Amino acid sequence: MKTIGLIILLVLSMTTTAVAAGRMDTLVMQRIFSYQKRMAADGVEGFQSNVYIKHLYETQKRNATLWAIPSMYAIAKGQRQFVSEQYSRFTFRNVDDYENRRQVYYTTIPRHRRTMPVLLEFLTPNLYDATIYGDHILSPFNRSNRTFYRYRVSDLSGGLARVYFRPRFVRNTQLVAGQALVEISTGRIIQVELNGEFDMIRFQSRSMQGFRGARSLLPRLNETDIEFKFLGNHITSHFEAVFDCPITLPDTLSVKGNRQLIDSVRPISLSSREQAIYDYYDSIHRPQPVDSAALLQALNDTTPPPPRRHDYLKEIGWDLIGENLIRSLRAQSENGYVKLSPIINPQYLSYSHRKGFSYKLKLGAQYNFSERTSLRFNPTVGYNFKIRKFYFNAPIRLTFDPEHDGHADIVWGNGNRIGNSTVVDEIIAEQGGSDEGLDGKDLDLFDDLHLRVTGNYRPLSWLSLETGLVFHRRQSANKAAMIQYGKPTEYRSLAPMLSVKIRPWARAPLFSIDYERGLRGRNIDLAYERWEADASLKYRMTRMQTLNLRVGGGIYTRKDKNYFMDFSNFRDENLPEGWDDDWSGNFQLLSSRLYNSSKYYLRGNVSYESPLLLFSLVPVVGRYVERERAYVSALSIAHTRLYTEWGYGFTCRYFSMGFFASFFNLKYEEVGAKFTFELFRRW
Repeated sequence: MKTIGLIILLVLSMTTTAVAAGRMDTLVMQRIFSYQKRMAADGVEGFQSNVYIKHLYETQKRNATLWAIPSMYAIAKGQRQFVSEQYSRFTFRNVDDYENRRQVYYTTIPRHRRTMPVLLEFLTPNLYDATIYGDHILSPFNRSNRTFYRYRVSDLSGGLARVYFRPRFVRNTQLVAGQALVEISTGRIIQVELNGEFDMIRFQSRSMQGFRGARSLLPRLNETDIEFKFLGNHITSHFEAVFDCPITLPDTLSVKGNRQLIDSVRPISLSSREQAIYDYYDSIHRPQPVDSAALLQALNDTTPPPPRRHDYLKEIGWDLIGENLIRSLRAQSENGYVKLSPIINPQYLSYSHRKGFSYKLKLGAQYNFSERTSLRFNPTVGYNFKIRKFYFNAPIRLTFDPEHDGHADIVWGNGNRIGNSTVVDEIIAEQGGSDEGLDGKDLDLFDDLHLRVTGNYRPLSWLSLETGLVFHRRQSANKAAMIQYGKPTEYRSLAPMLSVKIRPWARAPLFSIDYERGLRGRNIDLAYERWEADASLKYRMTRMQTLNLRVGGGIYTRKDKNYFMDFSNFRDENLPEGWDDDWSGNFQLLSSRLYNSSKYYLRGNVSYESPLLLFSLVPVVGRYVERERAYVSALSIAHTRLYTEWGYGFTCRYFSMGFFASFFNLKYEEVGAKFTFELFRRW
């Protein structure tokens, strides 16, 4: 009996201990989850800090592919170890939203270039928010993410506890593992260690947080180790960031390449390895003591020196052309900037089942006349390999009242090839109902050159007005055949337009009503009247989840000829954007001819996006899936059945992929895919 009693007491003791431990775990985690809310009254908006950052880069392995990686060209050859230092003034709007005004910069990288700027994201982990770094990596210290993590709390002495956390289901690029030292009475994180992998970067970050108030939401010390592997290249980096440095420099100061200045503001000492890299750099780039004997011998030597051999292939081909092909070009001054996207950039190559491969380039330029007035020019040029045609869109915007969104736009482009089946119907009728000889001639396709001149103003916070003129010149894709059948090769239209946009409150849907009325006149072929209405909403939920909703319709209330049913909100785009721009709210498999065949349309589009949905939960493969999206789209137009599209897409560090199936009245029609590169998009 004594033995049985001892066993019962032992079991009860273990149960009581487990219950107490469970209560302790729950108590600590609840206080961590609510800590940021308690600090909200003392937000970090407007907080400024002097920040010192030093980077150590080491190239373990490299090959010729390294030069093609954005920002990595500078370390793709020559020396394998580099040091960079900078001293900056950070002005915070939020923990992960700040202005970094770099005041002093020094590096051993050739020509004082920067490499891997993406590493700056790891400086200020937003521990208590839904995401730790910008718009990615779900924080284990946010209540909405607790279903994705497992926790274990270990009680320490002195009112402290250590919290261990790891992914609950499978390892994923949006989740981290690690541990944190926490103050039990408040839930304040004192120190945290994060281990994760995102966008081909494996990181281990250690951060010491501030002591009190809103300052405790920000780090005071951050140390991060980075490992990057790609196609046989292996780069490691170690960086340290020190916040609240005592020396405050003038706001206007911006110095690059001044060793004495960076030495004077450095708050921590260099490591032995960093000092060795500096010593080697100095031995090459700083003047060496003069050898008097060697100098005298050189002066007495009458033999002419051999001619200097220039490696023009290296100096011009590699350093100039090669660099400009794979990195963005940017020139900036106090009054504006000019920038050009890389000539070779896989991010601008896309594929769709219907349109094949497309490639594009972007140019940006802005000139600021004053704080309120600026001129911006952002053209896009693209080529479709299936259609074998260049497309361009060249918008110019003059902003004159930014507080009320007052601006004037001129947009010139040819980005849409439009269908006109009525022309073919007329030719068939003239041939007595026969379509003999018409196949493959593309008589219904026209290239649309358009010019749009508009002005916009927002008189009220919830109301925006836009008005102007829209001109179209539509030219036949097969002019010779049109002349053969006695049809015009060109059609023109000119129309005043009015657009009214209403957003009743900040997070409300955006409602718009558009009106166009074509004019009659010399060399103007088409008169019409068109109305469109549209409502769209991007609702951002917790845990990086987003619900996209769009519904709209349009109708031609007047049309002299049934040519070119060209709507503003329902059209076929030949200059596609990436995952975040046009993958939701558009039809992926709809024939281009159906866009322009009806006097009216009704459409609806729904997509739901989440970082951890289906595919990301699959072991091994799901580790690399960053976001997933489900699509449902529906369309009703004249002379056809209800058209629907169902789709699923995902994005990872290398690419975005979508699979779509189309149906007419729920009867299967076809299946297709869409593909865009995401490689180094954030770099």
